[in-house]
Amino acid sequence: MVTGFDTWKCHICGEDRPDSKISVLSKPLIINGQVCGEQNIRYCNDRRACILGAKDFSFFKAREVE
Repeated sequence: MVTGFDTWKCHICGEDRPDSKISVLSKPLIINGQVCGEQNIRYCNDRRACILGAKDFSFFKAREVE
């Protein structure tokens, strides 16, 4: 029997957090002006930086190399 996950990785800060501390923001995936799907972005719901970061996050944005 599957009971669910105890922890999830935040897409913003990268930490594994308890299920109760993770929320999901669903955003449309738009390519060439057409809605093609949805992005589900996990973020820490108790960390302001993650909450704000989720609003601008996209799996398809170019990321800076450190």
